[in-house]
Amino acid sequence: MTARLDYSSYQFQGHDELCLQVGAIHAKTILIIPPLFDEMNRMRRMLVDMMRLLAEHGIGSILPDLPGTNESLFPQEQASLKIWRQALATCSETLSEPHHIASFRGGCLIDDFNDDAEKWRLSPAKGLTLLRTMMRTRMASDKEAGLSTDMAQLVAEAKQGQVNLAGNSIGHTLFAELEDALPAQSDSVRTVQLENNTQQADVRIVGSALWLRAEPGDDMLLSGAIATDLAAWVAA
Repeated sequence: MTARLDYSSYQFQGHDELCLQVGAIHAKTILIIPPLFDEMNRMRRMLVDMMRLLAEHGIGSILPDLPGTNESLFPQEQASLKIWRQALATCSETLSEPHHIASFRGGCLIDDFNDDAEKWRLSPAKGLTLLRTMMRTRMASDKEAGLSTDMAQLVAEAKQGQVNLAGNSIGHTLFAELEDALPAQSDSVRTVQLENNTQQADVRIVGSALWLRAEPGDDMLLSGAIATDLAAWVAA
C-alpha cells in the first residue's frame, strides 16, 4: 500500500509554515531539509517518492516549507540562511526525539541549526555555486529578451536591496550569505554522492542529477537508493 501524505504546520514569526509528512505513526523520524531555490522544484517529486519508500522501511519523514518558499506567506525578499536555520530549529521542536536530519544540495548549508543531531547529506552544494547558477540563468533570460546583463550588474542590484534570480527575489542579506556559505564541518555527517561524482563521499549511489534538469522530474532508482541508504543509516 502506498503511504499516505499528510500535512502539518509549524508557526514561525507569525506565519503557519506547511510541512509534508509521511509515516507519522513510526517511532523514528527524519527531518528533510530540501534543496534551495529552483532545485527544490526539480527534486520535489523525487523527495515525495523517497518519503513513501522510507515509510515502507518503518521510518517517518517530514518535509517543511522554509519561510519565503513554496506555499509560505513569509516575504521572500526577507528570507536568509539565518532565518531558515531558525525556522528549522522551530520545526524540529515539534518532532519527537531523537530524530535525524537529511539535507539535499543547498539544504546542506542550513543543517547546522542542531549540532547534536546526526546528519546525512546528498551532494552538498556551495552557496556561491547556487548563486552563480541562478545569475547565469537570469543573464540568459535577459539576453533572450534583448537585454544585456552581466554578473557585476546583478551584484550591484543585490546590494541596492534585492535581485530577481531564476524567479526568486533574493534580498541583499541572503545574497551576501550565499557568497560565502559552505556546509558546516561535523564529525557526525554521512555524505552521499552520485556514483559518477568524484567529490568526497562516504557512499555513492545510483541515480540521475535531477537538480541539473531543465524541468521537474522523478527518478525511482534514485528515490529507492536514497531511501535504502537512509534506512541503513538510521538503523546503524
